[in-house]
Amino acid sequence: MKRKVFVICILGLLLSLLVLNFISSQYESANIFGITPESGVQLTEKWQTLGTEWKTNLMQNSVIGGVDSFFQKTNAVFLVLFGVDYSLSLSLFLIVILWIFLFLIGFNILGNTIFSKWVAVLISIGVAIGAAQLKLFQIPANLIIGLFFGEKPWWVKLIIGVIIIAVIIAAFIFIRQFGKQLAEKKKKLEEEKNRIKLATGARVGEELSRAVSKS
Repeated sequence: MKRKVFVICILGLLLSLLVLNFISSQYESANIFGITPESGVQLTEKWQTLGTEWKTNLMQNSVIGGVDSFFQKTNAVFLVLFGVDYSLSLSLFLIVILWIFLFLIGFNILGNTIFSKWVAVLISIGVAIGAAQLKLFQIPANLIIGLFFGEKPWWVKLIIGVIIIAVIIAAFIFIRQFGKQLAEKKKKLEEEKNRIKLATGARVGEELSRAVSKS
């Protein structure tokens, strides 16, 4: 019962966020980087020019143009899953990668708890969608783009890059160890349940044997 209430609350929250996002969303025409003025990222003049040229050249390809046209028509899917309008951009690509990364983290953790695999998948998808609707993926995506293509000095980019790599490695190690611990606890819990079932079955068998003997 508690699990059902939890799932309903999550779905209600996601529905509210989706409604707000659909109301406030606006289509944007950006260059290949997908950076908007509101992001706070300042690209160098060189990268701004190249970004526009690259997108123009890519759109001239019939295959890429066809795929882009199809995704434009299914823009609602991107709004629901990733919290942003579709655009042929590096920003969207990074958001999708971060979305998948969060989903895998959630599944790795929840899949080693009391939840079944399918429930873990659904909750992990819900968490990833919720984070996307809250625009939590756009901040690191903008940071990464600004790191490589922004106007900051090279030594600032180097420091930020080292910090990002260190954080990613530390997070990966922590999640992996945490997942192993949860898996071990789950295994011990299942073994304990099986032991109790065997003990209970043995006692029932003994009682049946005694009843049959007496009769």
